[in-house]
Amino acid sequence: MKNKKLASAIVSSLIITSLAGTPVLAASVTSTTSTSSSNSNVRLSFPDVSSDYWGIRHISKLALEGIIQGYEDGAYRAENSVSQQDVLIMAVRMMGFQADVDAMTSETVFPDFMLVDKYARNYVAVALQKGLISTEEEKQRSAGTKPTGVWGQQKATREWVAEVVIRAIGKASLASSLSTSATSFTDNNQISSTTLGFVNAAVSLKIVDGFEDGTFQPKGAVTRAQMAAFLSRSQKQLTTLPDHVVTGYMTSLTSGSIGIMDKDGNTSTYKLSPNTVFYGTANDTAISPKDLQETNEISLVQVNGTAYFVEITSDVVHMDVHEGQLLKLNLATMKATLDDFESYDLASDVAVTDVNGRGLSLGDIVTGSTIQIRKSQLVDSDKYTSIVVKQVPVNKTATGDIQALDKNAMQMTLMDPASGTTESFGFSSNLVATLADNTLINVDAIHVGDSIEYTVKNSEIVKIVVKKQADVGTTVEGTFKQFTDDKSTILINKTSGKTVDAYELSDNPRVVINGLANASIYDLAAGDQLKLDVLNNKVTMITVTNRSIENKYFAKIIDYKDSSKILTVTDTSGSPSAYILNDGITVMYNGNKLPFSSFSGIFTPGKYVDLLVSNKTVLQIQMSSQLDGVLTQLNLLTNDVTLKTDSGQNLTFKLNYAPTVELANKPNSTLADLKVGDNVSLILSFDQSTVNKIVTSKTTVFKTLLINPNLKQATVMDSANTNYVIPLDGVPIVRADGSSATIADLAPDDYVKMTFKGLTVTRAEIITPIRGKVTAVNAATTSLTVQDFTGKSQVISAGSNFSVKLNGGIDWSFSSIKVGDRVQVMKDATDKILIQVAVASQRQIDHYSSSLNQLYVKAASAGDRTTYNLFPRAYYHNGSTIVSPSSYVSGDLVNLYVLDDKIVEVEK
Repeated sequence: MKNKKLASAIVSSLIITSLAGTPVLAASVTSTTSTSSSNSNVRLSFPDVSSDYWGIRHISKLALEGIIQGYEDGAYRAENSVSQQDVLIMAVRMMGFQADVDAMTSETVFPDFMLVDKYARNYVAVALQKGLISTEEEKQRSAGTKPTGVWGQQKATREWVAEVVIRAIGKASLASSLSTSATSFTDNNQISSTTLGFVNAAVSLKIVDGFEDGTFQPKGAVTRAQMAAFLSRSQKQLTTLPDHVVTGYMTSLTSGSIGIMDKDGNTSTYKLSPNTVFYGTANDTAISPKDLQETNEISLVQVNGTAYFVEITSDVVHMDVHEGQLLKLNLATMKATLDDFESYDLASDVAVTDVNGRGLSLGDIVTGSTIQIRKSQLVDSDKYTSIVVKQVPVNKTATGDIQALDKNAMQMTLMDPASGTTESFGFSSNLVATLADNTLINVDAIHVGDSIEYTVKNSEIVKIVVKKQADVGTTVEGTFKQFTDDKSTILINKTSGKTVDAYELSDNPRVVINGLANASIYDLAAGDQLKLDVLNNKVTMITVTNRSIENKYFAKIIDYKDSSKILTVTDTSGSPSAYILNDGITVMYNGNKLPFSSFSGIFTPGKYVDLLVSNKTVLQIQMSSQLDGVLTQLNLLTNDVTLKTDSGQNLTFKLNYAPTVELANKPNSTLADLKVGDNVSLILSFDQSTVNKIVTSKTTVFKTLLINPNLKQATVMDSANTNYVIPLDGVPIVRADGSSATIADLAPDDYVKMTFKGLTVTRAEIITPIRGKVTAVNAATTSLTVQDFTGKSQVISAGSNFSVKLNGGIDWSFSSIKVGDRVQVMKDATDKILIQVAVASQRQIDHYSSSLNQLYVKAASAGDRTTYNLFPRAYYHNGSTIVSPSSYVSGDLVNLYVLDDKIVEVEK
């Protein structure tokens, strides 16, 4: 809000004065926001200085004081170099010598080496009279250099400005005492000996500082913005303040006025304009009026009784403050009793406000309100002079999204989805909570991100109706017991001997058993230890934690007794194992399932087989035709290749001739394209003696660029910004939840995870990132709640495997994410959580191009980016109202949020 106020002030200002070029002397600035006719000429700021420009604080302040003015076209041109004559004009005005300038009737004659423009002559003459500069010093400087052009028009250097400013604030004696001390700057030897003391004084008084590289750059030019900052920071050293400036302790603050007490105890009150700006001590970013505290030392700039600029000069609070719930207010005796059971005397003129500074009366305060009573330590009185009503008892029914939930402390923070404002309430153990269908639930079923309707009585939530549940994931562990007959529900024991717990299954839950590819719920056995991933009360993944399927690849048959059904094999290390085969075993040969009766005739001694074994029982046996694993050795000189299988076996093969090689997205690959660490499959010859083909397996996440449903292909881009055209005809396409999808479901500027077997895509999974506004962050548990552009909230637990980047580039920490940030959250090919934080900026619209789908914005300063591409499904809105990009007109002030260098949200 504070930036909007300032931006409004900038737009309404028409500056028609000039310090250079062809000047128009001391004219007025018309403001449409003045509070009275007497305030119609208020100089606020300049149209070319944006509200988020680093020097806006100092430029606004000095413009109001009449110390700086603009060019004929109204611009200030903050990044232009300031001339020597303009520095003196500003300094003379700050010292209050404008009357001396105006009173000069004779024209001053300057020496030839010190010529100035006509509009600056009287100012430079006064500067000479007051000792800011001397002709002798300037003559010596001119003799030591080769100046170009008129003296007054020359660029002012940093060391020269330091000298002028220090003299202007009466600190020349301090400079003299520091004239022999070296500075800490790395270019100290470049500072002139005559200005060394002035530079030291300016640095010690925090008027100027150096650069990040440790230099001072004494001969560097000073910009007009920097000059404003130097003068603004130096004013606290002035014994005589500029016109319109008032300093003292703040005594009161309402939405329409501010009170101030000077060092002698005299008080005065000034009106506030809707465009009044406030600044603190931490930095040069505008603050909310609520950040000011009574008895803070402040400085304000007023015009005709209205304060347009207020800054805190010291944030020390000189107050006795008591806060609590009001038990009783006795207007007859002017006493307030709080819940500490202490009674406090109130002054007869006690000021009463709400937390936003709006004035109230004593009669407005309701018993049970949370209030703060205050008494200044600067005044000798036992009576409390101000009351701030922080919260009144609330009774209402409203809707909102849960932003924070502390079930132990029984506290809940809710956000209004329309306005974005938050409020917190307590709730009792008697809270009544239901779903939208009136099903009763307990507090454990309520989560951060839920959209609810809530009823508050006496500031406590007494009823909740969950209108929309957030996507909340949890993990449950237990022992598998069985499924229900319809396989819709899994039954487990969380703890041995306890009651069976039932969990509903999602439509296509994933089952993970170590060593068994494509496991399903039918591979689970009673007694398995399970970890269930539960999303919105439905099981999406089942992981067996105590049992694995052992793969024995390339085992050599030594013997098989048909009568006893005993199979003897040796593994790749030569160690023997014997197994009894039963009729239920699966027998595979060349991709086909055979009856067990065919086993002995085909699986003869000397053949190599792959076994799946669980608990000493052979589940499946097949003739070895393909070996899967990780490439651990590739010796092109000796033609040896070594594969580490999933079971940990290391198998080495001699390549008698070069096999065919298939790599994803790389036709005509050779052995030289393979790398140690690749996941590969070795395809064996019929007699199992030769490697015919090596096929890589790879899963990659691509960004979708173009979808062609007619040709059944997609143009995608990988993380290295390489583009590929991928055919998808016949490829199974699924969504993240496992449900089937089609190529038409792929969308540009989203993502797809593709699994390759060689050149062939075997599976494509659509990844739709979560994009939206962060409404809650828990750095301790690395979880955040995101409200997407449809208003749905989701709780995302990043765990320990995540990365955070600003716009996909600069690395950030999780703790850097804050409420209100716009983010994109998704998983990469390894299921690592990727969080991108959007770059936010406030800009003015220029125009929108529907043909190019681009938004053009006005440059706030030189080098600003002015053209942005738009995300196809970007969110354009004004509050909670969705608008179209074509509705934006030139001059509209908007907040832009950019991800992957495209605008994903425009907030008006």
